[in-house]
Amino acid sequence: LSPSGKMVYVTMPRWQHLLVLGTLLVIAAAEEEVKASPVAVAISVMLMGSIGFQMLMFYLVNWPDRDIQRYSWQVISNTISIFSAVLLFQAFNSIVEEKLIEGTSPIVEVVIDISQMLFWLIMMQIVLAVTSGAIQEIIGGAEPDMEKVELNLKSWSVLFSHIAGFSTINAWGSLQQKFFMGSALQTLLVVPLGYIGLSIVYKLLDLVREHIAQMDDGEKDEFEEKWDEETEEAENDVAGLSLSFLTVQALRFHISGILPNQEGIEDWEDSISHGGEQWRSLLLCALVFFMLSLLVLNSERFVKEPSEHLERAIEILNNYFTFGMCWCLFYGVRWAISSTQFTEENALLMVVIAMFLSAAGFSFIFVLDKIQDNNLFGDDAEMATAAVEKLISGLGILIGFSWEQSFDTAVGVVAAGMKLECPPLVSKMVMSMVLVLLVFPAWRNYILTTEQELNEEVTEEGAQKATLKRYAEQHFNLFMTHQTSEHDLDKAHLLMKKHRRTAHGLRHTGRAPDGLKHLQVTAHGVTEVDDQHHGKKRGTHQGRGDLAVSLLG
Repeated sequence: LSPSGKMVYVTMPRWQHLLVLGTLLVIAAAEEEVKASPVAVAISVMLMGSIGFQMLMFYLVNWPDRDIQRYSWQVISNTISIFSAVLLFQAFNSIVEEKLIEGTSPIVEVVIDISQMLFWLIMMQIVLAVTSGAIQEIIGGAEPDMEKVELNLKSWSVLFSHIAGFSTINAWGSLQQKFFMGSALQTLLVVPLGYIGLSIVYKLLDLVREHIAQMDDGEKDEFEEKWDEETEEAENDVAGLSLSFLTVQALRFHISGILPNQEGIEDWEDSISHGGEQWRSLLLCALVFFMLSLLVLNSERFVKEPSEHLERAIEILNNYFTFGMCWCLFYGVRWAISSTQFTEENALLMVVIAMFLSAAGFSFIFVLDKIQDNNLFGDDAEMATAAVEKLISGLGILIGFSWEQSFDTAVGVVAAGMKLECPPLVSKMVMSMVLVLLVFPAWRNYILTTEQELNEEVTEEGAQKATLKRYAEQHFNLFMTHQTSEHDLDKAHLLMKKHRRTAHGLRHTGRAPDGLKHLQVTAHGVTEVDDQHHGKKRGTHQGRGDLAVSLLG
């Protein structure tokens, strides 16, 4: 509008129109200051956290050091298994709480929770009996392949032991919350009660396994032995996981004066109220648990021929201290980060905790590698390997549980945001099942198999096969490279055959009789073939340095 009152039209280039429009939108958004919804925050932080975690894994599983690769795959495998197990249990437990427990008396709640624990323990027995092939003669069918049996047993035993472990936490935790919550000492009394209860249940289940094993021919075959062995190991994990959690609950109650609920969760106001002295005390408890776990490992050296019951008690005690260290670390870090009060969004807080513990846990892998390289766990290789395996298992529990807590928080927020379209109980169950159906098969078929292959490399036979595999990869690359000469291809082929015989302990079909020499004629001359290892297994341990092989030298 001009001073004279006439309308004046000003023509501007298109880019100026877009610039003006964009500026107006920014100004409008700044004035409005729309706050992101909890659902948006949950989705955003989970997306960023997941991408960061995945990229970290790519770096570690491709690290040049084979030990770092092996430890990384072990931690990832344990993380995925604990994540899937807790997510499944939380989904089923939500249904039990809403449909069966809500509105009942404390004694009825405890009975239902213990019944749920027994259900998962019995399901673990049944699933492992089927996957091990122990009841194949009863249900019919061909004898299974032992390699497939071992893979199936490993995957299902880990999953169901963790589900049963958290159902046991829930059962004894319910007892702790309803009848032993007067003081920290009272809450601690549930630990020996829980151990006695599990020992009785384990004894009864063991009698059932023995009866089933003797049903067909009166003897235990290799599949029935495998079933019994894997089931006992899973039961030991259940005991160590659950009893350590109950102990840490009592420790948290003693340190802070606040008893968390049976899932270990505190009210928001309580969770951000812990000062530096409290979270440092909990981290100190983690160190004590770690030292005690090493002490238990060393105790096996002083007991020459322990009985079966003593050996199992030592294994449960070792699990107890290892997992106790992890629970103290998890809640100590959670108290420390929560006390900063940097956010009011629980979803964001849980992702930050998960990312911190993931970075710290995977960084600790390098510490474990140095400890192993310098024999700081002692010269006993078997004991050192056992110590590392327990710590790796603990790290998996630590990282997996932290991510499950993050996902559970995010799923709960999203379910609450969709409550008008779908009941939260149903939407939470569907999202949990979809996540597990996506994650579990990939873990079982790819992650677990890779972990087992890397674990075999620390054995003598496995190291030889791993070396052969690397020779085969180099052989393939030589054939795919057009610069490789025919002479090098011929030489590589002969060397591949030789390394194959060594790895599998085979004799050369054309081996020279005694008194004669086996010669190899090439364009570079005549050389004697060394057959001294043919048909034999090497007597030295193959470390990761032996895997840095070169087919042609």
